[in-house]
Amino acid sequence: MVSEEAVLSGVLSVSLLVLLAKFLAGLFSRFRIPAVLGELSAGIIFGPNAPGHRLIELNDVVLLFAQIGAILILFTAGLEMTFSEFRGAGVKSFMVGGLGVIIPFLFGFYVTLVLGYDFPSALIVGATLTATSIAITLKVLEELGKTGDLDAKLMINAAVVDDVLGLAVLGVVISVIQSGQVPSLLDVTSKLIVLLGLWLTLLIALVLTVPRLVKILPSWKVEGTDEAAATVICFGSASLATVLGLSPIVGAYAAGMGLAGSGSIAKVKSYVDKINLIFAPVFFAVMGASLNVFALTPNVVVFLLLILLVAVFSKVIGCGLPAGIMSKSFSTWWKVGTGMTARGEVGLIIAGLGLTAGVIGQDVYAGLVGVIILTTIISPILLRSAYIEEERQSRR
Repeated sequence: MVSEEAVLSGVLSVSLLVLLAKFLAGLFSRFRIPAVLGELSAGIIFGPNAPGHRLIELNDVVLLFAQIGAILILFTAGLEMTFSEFRGAGVKSFMVGGLGVIIPFLFGFYVTLVLGYDFPSALIVGATLTATSIAITLKVLEELGKTGDLDAKLMINAAVVDDVLGLAVLGVVISVIQSGQVPSLLDVTSKLIVLLGLWLTLLIALVLTVPRLVKILPSWKVEGTDEAAATVICFGSASLATVLGLSPIVGAYAAGMGLAGSGSIAKVKSYVDKINLIFAPVFFAVMGASLNVFALTPNVVVFLLLILLVAVFSKVIGCGLPAGIMSKSFSTWWKVGTGMTARGEVGLIIAGLGLTAGVIGQDVYAGLVGVIILTTIISPILLRSAYIEEERQSRR
């Protein structure tokens, strides 16, 4: 049970994080820098790992707010995508998301081995690089007003597939480490297929049931009924996804897609946008606060920079190249490749599990968190510049 002191400290930290994140987001926006980077910077500058002070404490209460933020961000992404739109981009999404897992994993795994790290560490590094932060990408697309863009929808769908596959890869990695045996290709493939099948089953069930449920709500004639139902559907789906062995964020995304085809979509969007004013900044600030700058020794910095190059290159090739080939567009290649580069929340989950399981040490963890933070900074800048350049070219 969380103590009263921990609750008060957590609530104060959350309040400060929201204020500081919004202040820096506004400051960054004035200089045409993505606002999400300001929210990340709030955690880096004022978090518990920053040198010289402890203004913000990351206790269980703060981490709970951050987890809720991640769920709501993905729920918001789902609200922008109907099932028919998802089905229309399905083949491309699975191709981009699938290669966006395989290629980064192989690159990260073998480069880590070449750098002299052990086999378990290489597995965790490879698994971490499979992740894609749809939350970061979505934030930039919203700022640009491009969430309805075909390339944007491809990125969002592919990132969800990427997360499902990435977490399946993590499950395989953990089983390999625990058993000390390398599974067969058939075992790995079957596990990936099962988890994807579970997510698709959850998605279809929500798409078939949620609009019908929402349709009967007006008969209650009680203010806030739609919003209350949306909250239950969002967090209920996230919880069910966890029970099925998936990430709660992909469950929340499926819930959003289920509601996207309902008659209450405008009311739900307005409601979620308001509560996201609190939870989303906390999530991004906590991401920044997780970086321990004191663990960044010269050797770790070298490791960080090399893995950073691998992280960017592998996503641009793994995600961007197939998207560009299928769309026959270099612009699509670059936008999708850079938009899928940020590792974000799922990358932190994988790296954190590796640390708590004793598979990797603080040095590898610090390097991975540094890569996650830097890709989260680099990706919005490159994605924004890609859209701006595309608009500039279209005006000529």
